Formats: sequence, structure tokens, C-alpha cells
Amino acid sequence: MLQRTLGRLGGPDSSPPFLPLAFRLFASFGLLILHLALPEEGRAAGPGEGIYLASLGLLFAEAAWECGRGLRQHEALFPTPALVWIRWNLALDLLLVALVLAFQGVMQERLSTLYIFPVLASAFYLGTVEIVWVGVLSSSSHILLVSAFASGLLPPFGLSGEGAAPEGARLAFLLGIASLQIFATTLVVVLIRRNLERLRTDLSASEATVDELAALHRRVVDSMSSGLITLDPAGRITSANPAAEAILGRAVSLGAPLQSFLPGGDPLPAQHGWEHRFERVVVLEGRGQRILGGHLTSLRGADGRESGQLLLFQDLTELKALEERTRISERLAAIGQLTAGLAHELRNPLASISGCVQLLRQREGPPDVQERVLGILERETHRVGAIVSDFLDFARPEAPPGVRLSLAKVLEEARASWEMDPRAEGLSLVIHPPPKAFLWADPLGLHRVLMNLLSNARKAVQGRKEPQVSLTASLREGALRITVADNGCGMTREQLDRLFVPFAGSFEEGSGLGMSLVYKFTEAMGWRIAVDSRPEKGTRVQIIMPGAISEETLADPRDSQ
Repeated sequence: MLQRTLGRLGGPDSSPPFLPLAFRLFASFGLLILHLALPEEGRAAGPGEGIYLASLGLLFAEAAWECGRGLRQHEALFPTPALVWIRWNLALDLLLVALVLAFQGVMQERLSTLYIFPVLASAFYLGTVEIVWVGVLSSSSHILLVSAFASGLLPPFGLSGEGAAPEGARLAFLLGIASLQIFATTLVVVLIRRNLERLRTDLSASEATVDELAALHRRVVDSMSSGLITLDPAGRITSANPAAEAILGRAVSLGAPLQSFLPGGDPLPAQHGWEHRFERVVVLEGRGQRILGGHLTSLRGADGRESGQLLLFQDLTELKALEERTRISERLAAIGQLTAGLAHELRNPLASISGCVQLLRQREGPPDVQERVLGILERETHRVGAIVSDFLDFARPEAPPGVRLSLAKVLEEARASWEMDPRAEGLSLVIHPPPKAFLWADPLGLHRVLMNLLSNARKAVQGRKEPQVSLTASLREGALRITVADNGCGMTREQLDRLFVPFAGSFEEGSGLGMSLVYKFTEAMGWRIAVDSRPEKGTRVQIIMPGAISEETLADPRDSQ
């Protein structure tokens, strides 16, 4: 019993002791022992000493009985009782103070401060009105006790009632000072009590808010379809949501290393504080081979320091399978579109060739008709050859390696090809003086790109009163920009959206693969292409080539590597 009692007194989880009971137990016991231990000349003595000691003994016995009841019922030495017992204990404390004051001398000013203890103790257990009543009762009991001894209504008791009573003014002063102390204490206690009630209300509201946020956080985490695992700085698991256990196929043990649940490599980054994305094929017990993907980021505390890591991941197996099926379907659809476009482009020249062959089989007709038929055969044969050649170029897996080219030479070769093309007869090509620069590219592929763009510009300006086609180049911010512009028919939004789709061209002339070849070559070289066009306002196509150097830089940039 003693060991359990001491544990309850000093345990970190023990509730605050009930102050009125603790005050009465220790005060009565201490006063009793002190009175018996002091010699006769050093202690207060007088009439009623036996009654005084017996009263102290009774108060101590009652307090000890209440402590024993608390141990039996609540396993605590000073548990807080019901309101009735709180009032009973405060009344006994007030009785103890009056007993001590009466025996030690009611006229001693310093002893009147003992009435403060019941008032202070009431602040933790009573409302403000009852606290005021405790103060009034304390002051009234003191006034009645002093007045009774001063007037002789009570017989001498200890040091009270002996000797001459103080004068009326002195007596009034003593009672006024004592009452002022008690009521000042009562006022302070009332203010403390109100602050405690307000703090308790705010604390209850804060706790309710925290509980709601904690419940919301728990619901959000538990409702996530993605796995969520938190780790401490050493990489050990501190929490996991149900989705994480469902994806991994087993329960997650807290404190276990992450590698025991994600085999096949360590998803943790080599350097903490960095966000790390991962995608890994793992073999899970009971689920077979799965593809898991997600990212890991730092978990930081209120001070901004890293306190752990947060792992968010998903099972990507079904998604990857769907992506693969979609990719295959897109490839088959692209092949079907390309085949249909190729068949459509070949059908017209093959029909012309078939008609010419039938005419030649008749071996009749004037020579000029036969010459015309042979011309058609030659033209359509070249057209079929051009379509097949462009298709093969489009199907080439990648662009050949580039060489260093002079920008001025590239533009001059484009001008020469333009001027030699009979289809461009009467239409001049405007070329402004280019900057002195070098670029890295496949010369044949770049020339074909420029001629495709110029050919489209030439077709777009047909029928214009003042047709204009220009080829310009500029060097800005380390990037070379070659621009082909015209003032032709322009393109609608729908035509711009399908500009690079094979066989989607709007011109009757050509194979329908020109802009597709342009886009494929620019992407293979790591360049960018920008198109600006409006109906009846013309078209502007710009090829942006990073990494160009001026001619003043004599050293080859690749020689320094």
C-alpha cells in the first residue's frame, strides 16, 4: 500500500492533487506534531489545550480517512471529489484556520492571513459566485471570532481571551485590515478563476479543432488510392496508409526498413533533401511482378529542418499495360493512315499511267497524240518516283550526322536551286544579307527542308497580284533563326493543326509529305519550328537552331571536347 501510495504521489501520470484535503492533512498533522514536540516554554499554552489537540487529531483523522477512500476508489491519494465533498473540505479547512487562530491568539495580525488559503484553494474547484461566498464566510468567521473573544462571549482559549481587549479603534483597525486582505485575495482569485475558465474554453475549442483536423487528416490519408509511407531519417517506416498495404500485398510493420517491402533496389536518393522520382519493377509476395512508381520527398518539421521522408507511390502495372496497348493501337492507326494516304497519292498517277498504256496498245492515232501520251507517262512516272522517294525519306529512322556548314553558303545554294526551278520562273526570292555564322547540320537534309518550305511558299502565292517570297536569317541569343515568309493564301486553324500530318497537304502539286519531312528532320537535329499563318495574310515559318557560332570563332567547338 505504501509503495503504491508513493507511486501515486510522484508518478508522472498522476492527476493534480485535491488542494483543500492536502492542506488539511499536512497542516493538522504538522501542527499536532509541532505542538507536542516543542517544550512547554516554547509553545502556545493555555486553557483548552486538550480540546485544541483533540480537534487537530480529529481533523487529521478525517483527512486520512478521505485519503484512504480515494486510494480505494480512485487509486489516488488526493483525488478531486464531487462538488458536495469539495464544499465539505473547504468548510473543514475554514474550521482548521479558525481553530489555529483562536488558540494562537486572535489578536495577532499575521495569523489572519491563514484565511487566504481556503479562498485560494476554492479557485480551482468552484465558480466565481461560490468563491465570493468563501471570502465572505472567511471574513465573517474572523470578525465573529475576534468580536466574541473581545466581548467575552467566548471563554479564554489558548492565547485568546487573556488580558485586556484592545480599544475599539484598534479592534476596528485589526478587523478592517484582515477583511481587506481576505477580500483582496478573493478579488484576485475571482479574476484568476475567470481567466482559467476562459483558457479552459479556448483550450477545449482548440482541442476540438485539433481533433477535427486530425480526424480529417486520417480520413484523407486512409481514403487515398496511392500508397503513402513516412520514414524517419534512418529510412525506417513510421506510418503507412491502407492503400500502401494493399499495393504491397501485406501488412507494413512500423520500424522496419523500407527495403524489406520494396525489393529490387533502394528507392531512397543518395542525398537527402532532394525530391526523387522512381519507377521500378518489383516482385511482391502473392502478387507477382508489378511496376511501382512514385516519388520521395523530404518531410520537414516546424523549424524547417528535415525530420524524415515521405514516399508516395502507385501500382502502375495496369496503367503501363494500357499505355502499351494504346501505343500499339496508335502505331497501327498511324500505319493505316499512312498507307491510306500513300494509296490515295499513288492512285491518281497509276490511273493516268493505266490510261496511257491502253491508248498505246491501240497503236492508232496521230503522232502528236502518242507524244502527248508518252509525256504523260514520263510525268506520272516521275511523280510516283517522287512519292516513293519522299516516303522512304520519311521512314528513315534518324538524320545522318551533321557537319559544319557556312550559313551564307546554305542560303546561296537555296537561291541557286530556286532560280533553276522552272516552276519559280518570274517569281523572285528575296534574301537579305545573312550574319556570318556556322551551323551543324546534314547539308542534304537542310537543303531539302529549305526547298520544301520555299516550294510551299511558291504554291501559296500563286494568283497573287504582287507575290512575295523571302528567305532571311538572324543570330540572336546563341540561336540561328532561318525564316521563310510569303504573302500568299495562308492557312486556317484546322490546316495548321494538321500541317505536319502525312498526306494532309492542301496543294494539288506535291507528294503530301513535304512538311512531315521538315518536322521530322528538325526534331532529329534538335531544332524547333514555329509557324505563324492567317488566311489571306500569308505564312511565316521559322526554324530555330541552337548552338550556332559566328565566323569570328575560328576554333571548332567540337575540337575542344
